[in-house]
Order: sequence, then structure tokens, then C-alpha cells
Amino acid sequence: MTHEEIHQRIKKAAHHAVPDQLDAILSACEEQKGTVIAMTNQKKHRWLAPLSAVAALAIVAGSIFGVSRFQQASATDSVVTLDINPSISLSIDAKETVLEAIPLNDDAKEVMGGMELEGTNLETAVNALIGACLQKGYLDELENAILVSVENSDAAKATQLQSELTATISGAFQSGAILTQNVTVSDELAQLAQQYNISAGKASLIQEVIAQDSTLTFDSLAPLSMSEISLIASSRNLTTTGVSQTGSTSDQAYIGQDAALQAACDHAGIATSDVQGLSTEFGWSPKGMVYELDFCSGGTEYEYKINATDGSVVKNEQEPCDHTWHTSSGNNGTQGTTAFIGESAATTAALTHAKVDQSAAQSLTVKLDEDDGVTYYEIEFCSAGVEYDYEINATTGDVVKFEQDTCDHYAHRSASNSTTNQNQNQNQGTSTGSYIGYDAALQAACKHAGVDASQVSRLENELDHDDGVACYEISFHYNGMEYDYEIQATNGQVLKYESEWDD
Repeated sequence: MTHEEIHQRIKKAAHHAVPDQLDAILSACEEQKGTVIAMTNQKKHRWLAPLSAVAALAIVAGSIFGVSRFQQASATDSVVTLDINPSISLSIDAKETVLEAIPLNDDAKEVMGGMELEGTNLETAVNALIGACLQKGYLDELENAILVSVENSDAAKATQLQSELTATISGAFQSGAILTQNVTVSDELAQLAQQYNISAGKASLIQEVIAQDSTLTFDSLAPLSMSEISLIASSRNLTTTGVSQTGSTSDQAYIGQDAALQAACDHAGIATSDVQGLSTEFGWSPKGMVYELDFCSGGTEYEYKINATDGSVVKNEQEPCDHTWHTSSGNNGTQGTTAFIGESAATTAALTHAKVDQSAAQSLTVKLDEDDGVTYYEIEFCSAGVEYDYEINATTGDVVKFEQDTCDHYAHRSASNSTTNQNQNQNQGTSTGSYIGYDAALQAACKHAGVDASQVSRLENELDHDDGVACYEISFHYNGMEYDYEIQATNGQVLKYESEWDD
């Protein structure tokens, strides 16, 4: 309280310490007729003024003490936030009385409407908010996830509040999936929450989710409801530290994984029984929730995004699939295997047919392709001025097709550099020497990348020369990443490498 405020309170108290009753007395008196009695002035007692001042000071002191006690009683003890899609913040005191209720987004403003929650206890306020969310359609059996976040430095008190709030919400909405957590709000977290009009608790949960799956972004998840975020995280086996959950998030609003797969297969023109290596998870697109499906069939890898509500195809891609799958055949319980021989075996088959040593093959590329339902490896390489093109059956290793032509690029390079190479060989006392081979080069790249060579896809491996140095230029994909390597052909040294997310 400022000096000016204290001064005004003292002035007001002094003014009202002895009430002015003159008007009341005059109005109560009737007009009298008769003898006029003369009144003599009496000496005023000065002790009344000091008494009035003391009373005024006592009143002011009491007021100040009362304000101080009120401020202490009203100090914020905890901040509780509720996130459904409406995000609402409740500041409470130590007695769990609501001091302030703040809608954090437009949905929350609609839910709160003209509610006056300040001064009510926390249980009453939460019951009112859950009731409003149910009434306005933000909560139902299909959209049923609620995130409760408690900000309190006392971990025991925070846990107690989480338990109380879970019981309160369960009583008001028995079909709910209630997620609870204790949060510590940093400046960064507060800025994110303010930027996206969500609570710091929801911002904290989103941060944990995207840290485990870089294909997800804050921009894409922040506008989603807690049910949508929960389903995406669950389908991708993402975990959130310190989050407890009661009840299950409903997925009944969506068509289901089986229907999504059927929609993708119908679009691709294949039978669901021919699908291998199926992976399905929830995702998000501008058109809403989607099922993201990845599977192989007949040597082709399919990637689909299927609208989770109506089954329409949102996006699809196809590319050669280089995997070995073990799948059940028919309904008789026996196991069948559809296996590709692999790029290394296909390369060996082509080189053997061409009678070319692997160390002499240059500019080698290997791709898996399909034609008229037959999957094959398409292999190209040059050797001694001849360019070879092969198609090797991906299952049997048989040579399906081969062609030979003049390799102008290497013929020209060989002629133009013959004198230089001869001089270099004489000076160094060596020839071109033996190369480590494509398999060893791939192994060197995969070892450096920390991946399993048998699990890579879309491999391209080419022997080339850069500034007189022979190197294998290797490109492959693994677990959502694309890798590009240059491996020195004579000793397997990594000369250059790059990696980036596969878009």
C-alpha cells in the first residue's frame, strides 16, 4: 500500500470517526412554541479530537492488517490446467479455492462463457467445466481424452491434486481417458504455450512426443485434441515420462485399421492376403486424422495415407521393395516364404554371366523393379570399355535379360588418361591394384552409419573416379533416413558421407 493510499484511508477514517447527526436530529424535532430559552456557549473539551484520531488510526491499522491477511490467504499455491481441445488454466490457493480462471484458446472461451469461477472451490469449478464441455460437444464417448497438468514445487502436493482431480473428473465423466502429470514451467515452455494458445502442460507433452518421432512437429500437434494426440502417440509406441493414465482413449470415431488397409489395397489393385510387412499408425494431414500404412506386395512397396473418417485416399506412393518376408500361406497353418535373393547375389549372378571380375566392374548400379508381375534386379556396370545391362530374377537369380554396348564414357576416359596413368604407375610402382568390392564398400558405409546392411533399401552402388581416386558411391535408405557415402575403392576408407531424413 502506497503512502498516498494510507493518507486517504486516515482522512476517510477521521471524517467518519464521529458521525454527523445534525440533519437527523433536526428532522426529528417538531416546531415548538413558547418561551425561548437562551443558550450559553460552553467550552469545548479538546480531548474528543485526540480520541477521534486514535480511533481513525486503529481503523486504518486494522484495515491494513486485514488486507495483508487477505493477500496472504489469496496467494497462488498451484496452477491446474485442463486440456481437451479447450485449454483452461485455474490458479488456486492453499485451500483449493479458485483465484483465477483463464481460457487459453477460443474453444475454452466458448466453454467458460459467462462462468464466474473465482471464489469457488476447485472441485466445483472442475465439475462445472467438465459439464460445459459435455454440453457443448467437446467431450463424449468418441472424444474422451483429458490432460490434467499440475504446477506445484511440492511434488507430494502435486500428486495429491492429480489424484483428487482424477476422482472428480471420473465422477463427472465416467468414459474419460484421464492423463495426469506434474509440470515445471520454464521460460521456453511458457513461450511455446503462449505462441500456440495451449497450456504449458500440453506443450510439455508435445515436446516429449516429437523428441521421439521427428516426423511429427509442434505445428501439426498443437491444434489437435488430446484424443488425437494420444492416439498418434500410442500407435507409434511413444512414451511420455511422468504421465499417468486412467481409462483408454477411444478410436471408435474412425474406420479402423482393417478398413483402412482394404481401402489402400482396393486403390492399389491388390488383395489384402498378398500384403507383407504391414505397418499401420495414426497420423495427421490437413484433411484430418489419417491411417499411415506401409506394406509390400509383389516386390513393390506401398505407402498410403487413408482418411481415418471416410476411408478416402489422401496420399500414396510406390517404389521397389527389397525385403525378405515370412508370411502364413492360406488358412492351413503352414508357413510359406517369399524371398528375394538380395542385391549382392544378383550382382554376382550378372558378373558371373558377363565373366567380369567384381574388382573390374565400374559404375555399378543395382535397383529392384517389377514388370508384368515379375520382380527383378536391374543391374548396370561397365568394364573394359563395355557397358552391361542385366535383369536378374529377384527370386531365382536367373538371368532374365542382358545387353552389351560400348561404354563411351569410360573408353574416352581411359584413352585420355592412359599416359597419365602409365606415368603414375611407373612413379608409384603400382597398378590400379585390387578393389575391395561392392559388398565390402557397403559394409564399410553401413558400419560407419551404424545400420544393418541387410536391412537397407533402395541401394545404389557405383564405382567411380574422382580426381584420380577410385571410390564407391553408395546411396541407401534405412529407417526413414537417406544415406550417401563415398568409400575409397582400395582400402574402404570413408571419404565423404551425408544423411538426411527421407521426405
